[in-house]
Amino acid sequence: PARETSTASARTKLHLVPADDLEAAPSIGPKTAESLAVAGLRTIADLFAADPDVVAAQVGNRAITADTVHAWQDQAQLVCSIPGLRGTGAQLLVGAGYRTVAAIAEADAGELCADVLAFAATTAGNRVLRDGEPPDIERIKSWCESARAVSKAA
Repeated sequence: PARETSTASARTKLHLVPADDLEAAPSIGPKTAESLAVAGLRTIADLFAADPDVVAAQVGNRAITADTVHAWQDQAQLVCSIPGLRGTGAQLLVGAGYRTVAAIAEADAGELCADVLAFAATTAGNRVLRDGEPPDIERIKSWCESARAVSKAA
């Protein structure tokens, strides 16, 4: 019974909130957060409110494009919205083309798994995983189930 409770609470826990420091966001470490501070971004809420084109122009780093900032916004939004989802999972989902809670909720679970695992096998996916193992199918399906629960509750 105790294990079921801890599993249930893990599924209901959000691992990121808008008030968190920017470097808590998926894909954003201390150096990137420092670069983004030039554009006035210090929290996840600041990231959500930012115009990606303006941020890219203000930062002036070729590696930080408007598309990159938009992907970071989508990743952070997923972690702020889907219980149990962590940054690496959000990076994999966005990399696989699932950028919103609705897209994940509406996806066929088998297709979502196939797409995430296919992305994980790419060079970009390997960078996200840092040469670690991709998530198992049950974990990916749990993201889909959590997204569906969030969508139904909204």
